[in-house]
Amino acid sequence: MGATYTAAQKAATQKYINSTDQIRVRTGKGNLDFIKNHAKDMGETLGEFVNRAILEAIYRDRGDILVEKTHSDEYGISGNLLLSSDNHYEIDFVSDGRRMIRVLDKQNDVPSNYISDYAWMALENEYENELLGGE
Repeated sequence: MGATYTAAQKAATQKYINSTDQIRVRTGKGNLDFIKNHAKDMGETLGEFVNRAILEAIYRDRGDILVEKTHSDEYGISGNLLLSSDNHYEIDFVSDGRRMIRVLDKQNDVPSNYISDYAWMALENEYENELLGGE
């Protein structure tokens, strides 16, 4: 007989489902294996690849360049430092289920050897501002 699906597993599954949005995508016959194989070659699941492809397309359409991915251990959040077409840095992160893109400093105002620290501090500062209602 198969393994038992416990109440704890059911609760964990429900928590995960409630913490995500779902998109259904259809593709032409023959594309699925091509896409899955590419994702595997990139070391990603199909979902990870699709999410990355969507974000990269949005950034490209907006004229943004992904400079660096960053993470705050203190708040358990991640974000992306972007360079906009008007040479401002932006921080892209999710807070309380809403995606935020905040304009930061001009590129020439941030020393290049400081980018990693800048990305991390910008993420934490903007997240804290969001938590405090923009104060």
